[in-house]
Amino acid sequence: MLCPNFVQKIEGGGVMKDKFMMDSHKMMWHLDRVNEWDKTGRTVPIHIDVGISKGCNIRCEYCYGATQGNLFQRQKDVTFPREALLRYFRTAGEAGVRSMAIIGEAEPTLNPYLYEAIKEGKKAGVDISLATNGILFDDGKDGEEALENLTWIRFNISAYNDAGYRRVHASKEFETFKKKVKFCVETKKRKNLDVTVGLQMVLTPTNVDQVIGLAKLGKELGVDYLVVKQCSDTRDNDIGVFENLSVYKTFDDVLKAAESESTDDYKVIIKWNKITNEGIRTYGRCLGVPFLLYSSGDGKLFPCGMFFDHRSDEFLMGNLLEQSFVEILQSDRYWDVVKRVSELDVHKVCYANCRTNSINEFVWNIKQVPNHVNFV
Repeated sequence: MLCPNFVQKIEGGGVMKDKFMMDSHKMMWHLDRVNEWDKTGRTVPIHIDVGISKGCNIRCEYCYGATQGNLFQRQKDVTFPREALLRYFRTAGEAGVRSMAIIGEAEPTLNPYLYEAIKEGKKAGVDISLATNGILFDDGKDGEEALENLTWIRFNISAYNDAGYRRVHASKEFETFKKKVKFCVETKKRKNLDVTVGLQMVLTPTNVDQVIGLAKLGKELGVDYLVVKQCSDTRDNDIGVFENLSVYKTFDDVLKAAESESTDDYKVIIKWNKITNEGIRTYGRCLGVPFLLYSSGDGKLFPCGMFFDHRSDEFLMGNLLEQSFVEILQSDRYWDVVKRVSELDVHKVCYANCRTNSINEFVWNIKQVPNHVNFV
């Protein structure tokens, strides 16, 4: 262990511990991969964000998946087929991938093979997690077995009551959502499971009125945390947030009030760095691709979710319906795409606060070797 829990400074001299380091990265715990990449230019990915469907049963107002080819109800039957999906999780483990988050561009519970994939990944030695709106999550045997094999499950929710849920998520299923969260919390306690149960809010200028109420709801439901994150948007302002990133700085008082709902057993975690950085990058190139990949709900592997439905042919690394993950990883095409991404102008092309952003900040600094480096 290289360092204790991440400590985030807050105004007034206090500190707030975020043991999950959600507003940063955990690359310091994977220096073997970092050193391998630094010496050879290649390594096995540490993590993959995995999509297993291309549709959704609700329509959140801030959905980044809408820019990735998620057509909601119109594509709810487009899912990653069983045999290829299980092979993907199995061969990712064989390759040395350390974690896979079933988190993709759409709702994973629409895929009937979700629960098998969770068990297959865990059996292959990969830490598995799940992000879902929760409405269709099984509250029977499959759900219990999933919780036994997941490192964490996170419910995506950006409203604290029925009226807010209908407005923000365009759904009437608020009570169903709460029922599924309670099932997970109760199962965790009853079986004494290690799984972490959390909520995630995507903060936008139009739903900031929901933050404090949601912080209180999370405590009431008994989850381990609520994380409040920025809304990612393309430079074309497809979601309507990119051109309004500067307004986030006016939310300080509301976010601090939400933080104050934290207790010893429940944390409200605000991603202050990404909420307040206005999408500005501190690095010149995207070098983080070898450490974190993305796969779409129809089985295609990419260096970034931005390319699921944009310049897809140019940045497609491989098709997991046709090849194993190991075969793709060892292909010339895979490394050609890694190189191509590293040549992009991140200040003109990339969407705000991508998942790889914090990793890029870290590995960019590694490559900027100062003079007199041995004088530490």
